[in-house]
Amino acid sequence: MLEVNGLTKKYPEHGVIALEGVTFSMEEGEILGIAGESGAGKSTLLKILRGVESFDSGTISFDNLKISPNSPKSDLLELQKLTAIQLQRSFGLWPDSAVDNVIRAIRYSDGFQETIPEGEGEYREYRERAMEILKVVGLERRAELWSEVLSGGEKQRLIIARQIARKPRLLLLDEPGTMTCPATREALLDALKRANRELGTAILFASHNPQIHRSLSVRTILIDKGRVVDDGKTEAVLSKFLSRLEAPVRKVKLDGKVVLKMEGASKVYKLIPYGMVFEMTETNLEFKRGEITGIVGPSGAGKTVILRMLSGLEIPDKGEVKITYKGEWVVLGRLGRKNLMARRRIGILHQEFDLPHFAKVLDLFAAKLGLKDYGALLAALKRAERSGISDEVVDALSRVSELPEGEMKAKLDEMGMSQDLLRELFKTKDPEKAKSVAVAVLEAVGLGTNILERHVYELSGGEKIRVALALSLVANPKVLILDEPFGDLDPITLRTVANSLKMVKEKFRPAIVLVSHQLDLLEEVSDRAILMLNGRVVMDGDPSSVVKRLLEEEGIEF
Repeated sequence: MLEVNGLTKKYPEHGVIALEGVTFSMEEGEILGIAGESGAGKSTLLKILRGVESFDSGTISFDNLKISPNSPKSDLLELQKLTAIQLQRSFGLWPDSAVDNVIRAIRYSDGFQETIPEGEGEYREYRERAMEILKVVGLERRAELWSEVLSGGEKQRLIIARQIARKPRLLLLDEPGTMTCPATREALLDALKRANRELGTAILFASHNPQIHRSLSVRTILIDKGRVVDDGKTEAVLSKFLSRLEAPVRKVKLDGKVVLKMEGASKVYKLIPYGMVFEMTETNLEFKRGEITGIVGPSGAGKTVILRMLSGLEIPDKGEVKITYKGEWVVLGRLGRKNLMARRRIGILHQEFDLPHFAKVLDLFAAKLGLKDYGALLAALKRAERSGISDEVVDALSRVSELPEGEMKAKLDEMGMSQDLLRELFKTKDPEKAKSVAVAVLEAVGLGTNILERHVYELSGGEKIRVALALSLVANPKVLILDEPFGDLDPITLRTVANSLKMVKEKFRPAIVLVSHQLDLLEEVSDRAILMLNGRVVMDGDPSSVVKRLLEEEGIEF
């Protein structure tokens, strides 16, 4: 069905060869895996096969369609009709309910662009078809929820449901199931196998997770530095791939003071007409400097809500979250100068972090220092005072600036303010100052300073994650909050990041709070773990014991 011959992709301006002479083929209805380290070229290959990325030489043959570097746009559009793609860390969902997202995808595949009013009979027919697809990915009970309130794992499954709805001949998946709990991941993999078996959809997927390869594919290809270096039975290819895993850095026990705590915190989310979505009641937690605390639980258990409250981006309905500042406890739920300065020492990396596509890495450090550097914040307060803006508004804007981009824009609109105001208040730091700060934090995450001159679009998925982690360290944080940022790292890079986290713990001594569905990582780096079920903390203790309890709760063999 698919034959790729001598595919090459270069970025000559930076001397980078993303793909070099890639050659392989796929049979009709086959499931084929692609393994390789971050930056090997897997995502680039999938985007070329989708028809949305150019290439320099080689050919792609799909049935009778042959694509070369000089093919007309009409041929690329034909390739796009035959394929569908789920991109790594892409959450490009329509602001509709889950079921309406799928209905739109079905309508588009049928050749219609407009939506249908809910009351019409035609809508009911489309809804029935959409519900069948949502059942395939295990989201039928979340059908009425708006896409933006779904958990990260649920969003990923909804994207795949939309792609299945288009009935592609070839489904291209970049890290499927990376940000889901073990039970959800198994359900998603079962759904993909059903789509392959019942719909005849061929699947080409890139994954860093060996278990996903073992579950989905009999055959796997291994890409290293843009070249296919192995093509064969999955287990043999994985064995070759994992042979390069570096040894883990020893975990050191540190004894630090409590710097962040949650006292009697409660939070309720309700959506009309859906009803109760999430409820957390009377939660008490403490976090010490030099301690890594892992938080685990099923998708939708409330892990992200906890993290957002700990970082001051969500306010509890009852109770308080406090951080130490100059020898006293500061309540994060209040706004003002003291709270602004206290929050400066909290670093956060969101599940849906998104670095600006065309930005230079050095400029990202300069901008981050504008939000986190002590002197920069004092200057922001003075600029605000001259413009008649209160300290409370400056604090609120600093919090908004730390939200994922889409949410940030929505909050600014809600406040009647623009991004121009953020840029005016929080000026970027001088590049030389930014470079001096960046050197130390880049070293801590295993990156060289040469990356500062590169642009985001030139970075691999793993490089983006490590740059984002380094950015969260610029203010020498006393609290570092990580919301499932490492789900799509290959095992080799993941071990590097795990070792980096241990070194960050020793060097900067922050209280690190980590949410992750990568249970091996969580056990390896955490000093303590918390299990959340249905918005409640049900266990707090030894990481291995907590992980074992989670797997028991989800009915997963271990």
